[in-house]
Amino acid sequence: MYFMTILVAVAGSVTYHLSLKHLPNTLNPFFSLVAIYAFALLISLAGMALYPTGSRSLSQLNWSILGASLGIIGIEVGFLLAYRAGWSMGYTALSANVLTTLMLLPLGYLLYREQPTLERLAGMLLCSGGLWLLLRR
Repeated sequence: MYFMTILVAVAGSVTYHLSLKHLPNTLNPFFSLVAIYAFALLISLAGMALYPTGSRSLSQLNWSILGASLGIIGIEVGFLLAYRAGWSMGYTALSANVLTTLMLLPLGYLLYREQPTLERLAGMLLCSGGLWLLLRR
């Protein structure tokens, strides 16, 4: 089950990027998001029936809902505009994910005391080198 969860995320990410790349350039980016989120809402409501465990109480929601909403909008608009600006689908997501990881590793340490290891630090160096190779012209 552990690796299956990542495969679901990968399948969703691939579907997301392929779909986003095919959105018409003439559409307002925020109108696109409204339509995307309308369908996502319907799918999420159906998903609640398939995944019946867990609380559904509004009183359990906290500030992180707003943070996640702002993050999702930033991700969506960022990728949409990056593709419209001519970024290649082959390295746009990788570049964004490497940069995100390089930011999250120190934040994980500072906020949650997640311990960095030599392997993780070496991974950060390798990712940084790979990103440099991808983005240099």
